[in-house]
Amino acid sequence: MYKQVISRAFNTGFVHVFLANIVSQLVAFCGSIFYVRLLGQTQFGIYTFAYTIISFFLLVNGFGAASGVLQFVSRQNDDTIRLSYLKYSIILGAVFNCLLSVGIFAYANIMPLPIMGAKKFLCLMAFFPIGRLYIDVYQAYLRATLQNQLLAKFAISTNLLLLISNILGIYYFGLTGFIVSTYISYILIIILSTLIYKLPNIFNIRSIRINITEFISYSMYVTIGNAFSQLLFILDILILGYVLKNPVTIGVYKVATVIPFAINFIPGIVSTFFYPYFAKNAHNHIYVKNLKHKIQKGMFVFSFTVSAVLIVLAKPIITIIFGMAYIDSVLPFQILCFGFWILATFRNINGNILAALGHAKFAMWQNVFVVVINIILTYFLIIHYGIIGSAIGVVVIYALSGLMAGIALRRYLVPPS
Repeated sequence: MYKQVISRAFNTGFVHVFLANIVSQLVAFCGSIFYVRLLGQTQFGIYTFAYTIISFFLLVNGFGAASGVLQFVSRQNDDTIRLSYLKYSIILGAVFNCLLSVGIFAYANIMPLPIMGAKKFLCLMAFFPIGRLYIDVYQAYLRATLQNQLLAKFAISTNLLLLISNILGIYYFGLTGFIVSTYISYILIIILSTLIYKLPNIFNIRSIRINITEFISYSMYVTIGNAFSQLLFILDILILGYVLKNPVTIGVYKVATVIPFAINFIPGIVSTFFYPYFAKNAHNHIYVKNLKHKIQKGMFVFSFTVSAVLIVLAKPIITIIFGMAYIDSVLPFQILCFGFWILATFRNINGNILAALGHAKFAMWQNVFVVVINIILTYFLIIHYGIIGSAIGVVVIYALSGLMAGIALRRYLVPPS
């Protein structure tokens, strides 16, 4: 039995995708450690706040180009149609992200920033969205076409290139070096993927007519829904910045989030891997329910074990990896690790299945409601409890959104009478 499971995992490409994401997340995690150690508390706090604003704009990255590719390419068997969707998504995303970059630059120069020194670096980071688009769209395309081995190579090499160049940039030139090295990395990634991995070049694609209206409509709802969903991971830092106005406090809280947020990739990659299966069998409610229950049972056991270990070993993990200067990160770290169990078991799985079944509009409005509650709740919790309150707010919102998505999914999967 176990041999069959392992064989199926390799044959379907799950192992390649999962290992690629483990390596990619490990690379990102190592990057966080280097950034904390090399930049120091104040500079790390400034970087965290400025990059969080970039992340805020990237919530609508490419106007959902990557999500559209994953959804529509997964449903097609004709390569010409697939490439047409790819080409259109790149064009749409590039135009939209150029506008995003202009918006970031304008925000940095018009809006008052509470963290001294953040304006300069935010201006320099303003054009990050243009490079990020290429990576996200092509990863979605490779996943949708089930080219999992190539996806693994592309993801690992991309993250390694960014890590190495960023570390060198920070080591020699500080935060400015990090920014410059990121732009250089984006250029090298495009060259690498075109010449070595032979990924489709949109300039050589002869596209045919596709349903652009449907593509844009779906991408819009998924983008807005995902944006409000991902806001949960950045609103706390934005609110902390504007309420407490202390880069050191922001840095301490950011350290508490590094591991709990990093391991969120596990339920994320499970959901992404099974997304095409849910999308193709959207009308087969029995199939969807059975697959959902199997995934959820596995994630329940796995995430509970991981959360328990991290909570027990919180103090040595923080002090050994990040240093004694971040001892105040321990309690919010433990709270967020408990939240991982809730997110991995309930919120992430249910939300992604809803999107795969075509209920992107419902998921969008649900996330809008949750974010409004999150802003109000987090604001008052931060005022009264600081970074502890921020961590509590994240966990409460995980539970609320997971409960809502679960109820909605159960309703949609009830067979018609």
